[in-house]
Amino acid sequence: MENNYIEFNEVDYIVPAETYSIEYSYLSKQGFPFTKDFLLRALHISPLSKFELASFFGFNPRELDVALEEPINKNEVTYLEDGRLSLTVLSKGYFSSLDDKPMVEKPQPDSSTISFELLGFNKVNKQHGGWSTGLRLAANNEIKSMSEQHAKSMFSKHFHRLVESGDLGKIRTEGNSLPSLYSVDKVTRKRSVAHRIKRTFEIDFDNKVKPFYVNKIYENDEAISQAIAQDTDNLRLGDNLQSIKHAWDAFKDMSVERFVKSGEIDFRSMIAEMADTSGSKPYELLIGSFYSSQPWRKIEEHLKRLKPSKKQGGLKKLKWIGANTRYWGMSESFTKAKDSLLSHQKNKNENCYDFMMYLACDDRPNAAVNGSKAWKHKLGQLPNSTGVLNGLFDGNVEVMLLDNEFAAVCYHLLIPDLSPVHIPLGFFTRDKQLIKQVSSVVDDYLEGSAAYDKPNLLGLLN
Repeated sequence: MENNYIEFNEVDYIVPAETYSIEYSYLSKQGFPFTKDFLLRALHISPLSKFELASFFGFNPRELDVALEEPINKNEVTYLEDGRLSLTVLSKGYFSSLDDKPMVEKPQPDSSTISFELLGFNKVNKQHGGWSTGLRLAANNEIKSMSEQHAKSMFSKHFHRLVESGDLGKIRTEGNSLPSLYSVDKVTRKRSVAHRIKRTFEIDFDNKVKPFYVNKIYENDEAISQAIAQDTDNLRLGDNLQSIKHAWDAFKDMSVERFVKSGEIDFRSMIAEMADTSGSKPYELLIGSFYSSQPWRKIEEHLKRLKPSKKQGGLKKLKWIGANTRYWGMSESFTKAKDSLLSHQKNKNENCYDFMMYLACDDRPNAAVNGSKAWKHKLGQLPNSTGVLNGLFDGNVEVMLLDNEFAAVCYHLLIPDLSPVHIPLGFFTRDKQLIKQVSSVVDDYLEGSAAYDKPNLLGLLN
């Protein structure tokens, strides 16, 4: 909430990327064996006669001839007209200063594995996530069709940066000198991977959403920014306040409704109430989906205190009725929250609750089958899940309910004039009367029907 910005939603974008095996050679400066090194250094200071060299090294004539054979054959040492030995133009190039070590550049073959995303063809890290819980951005088709050529070009252009960042592993160099790229011999596309970009949505007290800027780790951030803007910021969905108002009426809402007036949200008053720790209200306000940081801290705080159920007649039920919006569940935070709910089911190897997720399915033939496929595509591996028709209040309301323990309700407000994504606002309560009211609304929905012979409950999603 720094600078009076309030985080209200989070979305992950999945950028298609490809991993390449790149075979190349680089020029690395290397020193010489001890004897040759000092021979070249001595002649670098001044030409010397064979007698002077032999005296300097303590060599006999035969040993001196052996030491001189290779540098003479390689045109590194030559005889002057007066019979003295001197460096050639070639070997003088081994030195950068009078007191420097002689160094020579030699090609070194190597290979590395590098990943590039397919929007702006930026190099991305090797830690890739899955393809679920995120909005998938489409690849640039021109880049995709010529990706190996692009990989070669980007590797060549940014070779020094890749060396300095350690992406190419250990490169053989002398001292602190950087190698130079000699050749790129072969580029092979290995596999497609998912590169994840995380985005948080924040808003200030004047209802202005904070602009989004792509992390500057990307060389070509413009292509990524444009793709995200086209997917989200330039897309305006219709408002859903009518469905939200029906939900407020059903839940007899005393928490969120009073902060939403004339298409604006009074965040200043919300934050002031959230800072009040007097406990005068039977609920606590939430900003964000349940898996977002502030709501999840509150929910998990209570889960950690649960003890195994000793009651007869079965375990308590923990129900999570998911929202059915374009952006719900599109964050790795959803997976972390789901996994946490599963882990808190047991305490000291005894069960605390029975967890079931309820996911909305479209009202069409084979709704459960089609819904199961759609949700697995969006969320990956599902916990125990039941399909429900259309979703609670058209999928605009999210509820988490643990029998007689707590209830959490989140209204996913869509106000296009304020934000391109939903603004989830809600409450958490341990008040028995409020829990009973929330439970009554949820049960009426789960046990009800959309029409004759069309129950809302569709059965388990396999």
